[in-house]
Amino acid sequence: MGPSLVLTAMTKADAEFVARLAADERVTAYIGDGHTWSHEYTAQRVDHALLNAGICWYIARRQNSPVGLFTATERPAATEIGYWIDPEFWGQGLAKSLVGEGLATLQAEGRSALIARVDSANIASLKVLKRHGFIAQAKEGPGLITLTRAMPAEPIPASGG
Repeated sequence: MGPSLVLTAMTKADAEFVARLAADERVTAYIGDGHTWSHEYTAQRVDHALLNAGICWYIARRQNSPVGLFTATERPAATEIGYWIDPEFWGQGLAKSLVGEGLATLQAEGRSALIARVDSANIASLKVLKRHGFIAQAKEGPGLITLTRAMPAEPIPASGG
């Protein structure tokens, strides 16, 4: 069993944690253009996420301390997910747990069609997503892979036996 994580909806109070992650080149290496985010740009992104009903950012906490970020953005055909782990906690199995908790949260909200876009060089993230049932579907430009996953709209009961 992996580390015990709790996802909570991001609030304005979490902006400094997100800003710290966004300013770390290890975290942003595979995000967008690979560059770190300025404090101002991070504040804009946080505000946009808090004000837009189609964007949900969740803070992953372990023992009440923030350790990561899980994002869910509504796209025309599916919900796009993403995640960041604080490098201080890399190598502890948190990505697997964070994605698992995020998927459970989305399923409870009734979201069933999911996508993730991952840089092909981000082997660790590709492994985590594949372990959670994502399948590579397409390449978008140099090095970007789109993965998809379909979940039942409601949890499937465990079979007895």
